Amino acid sequence: MKKLSSKLVFSLLCSFLMLFICTNLSFGQMVRVKKPKTISHWQHRFTLALGVGNEIGAGSLGYAAMYGFGESQRLRIGGGIRLNLALGVTDSVPYLSKSYEDTSNNSFRDSLLVEKPFLGSANLGFYISYDINERWEIGASTDLVGFGFGSEKNAFLINSLTADTLSTEAEVRSLVQLPKVRGTLNNEIFVGYKFNPRWRLRVGIQYLLTEYLTPEKFFNDRDEYKNKAILGFIGITFTPFNNDAVNCPKFKKEKVYQLKEGEM
Repeated sequence: MKKLSSKLVFSLLCSFLMLFICTNLSFGQMVRVKKPKTISHWQHRFTLALGVGNEIGAGSLGYAAMYGFGESQRLRIGGGIRLNLALGVTDSVPYLSKSYEDTSNNSFRDSLLVEKPFLGSANLGFYISYDINERWEIGASTDLVGFGFGSEKNAFLINSLTADTLSTEAEVRSLVQLPKVRGTLNNEIFVGYKFNPRWRLRVGIQYLLTEYLTPEKFFNDRDEYKNKAILGFIGITFTPFNNDAVNCPKFKKEKVYQLKEGEM
């Protein structure tokens, strides 16, 4: 009886020992291992800006896709779309024709005085920025092509040579293009400060070109009248999907896998 009990106890001990060994060999200790982070070079920016000058104020709302170059991605170049709105901050704003003489003197240009101008454009553009450090950046943007919109306005046309005046209507050019400098075009140079990876403040200068047309050619055989304004502006930029705070915020995705201890 004692021998049978001893054999039974020995068998049970051997069974537990084998179960312990098999369990450790089969399953191992579970550990959490991070897969290397995947970084996208593309960044998506949504912008809002308000500018004001001596005769014209402006607002813009835009989106840009920016590609970061190199490992640091400090330099970013991209394209986007921007909605521009411009309005007169005075009762009438002068729009000038091409000069009668080959000179920059405005005394040789006819003036189209537009009453309370209000016009806009939706343009495709070029964008560039550079991160100086983890907080500061500099950048620029320019509109390339798009379309303009706005209602007709009452206007007075003044001949620069004879001082003759006439009443007419001013209408907005529908096609906007940079090569021929036509329509409503917005250009920016700015300095930006990053509060966090998603939000940044921008301040800078806008060079805003707006244009009106007359129904027919009156003086100097011209029907195009332009206003070129320099505006100071302030704006904000929202960059979604960022979750880090390096020099140039990047998109990051992490995956966690369960591995056996022997596979590390």
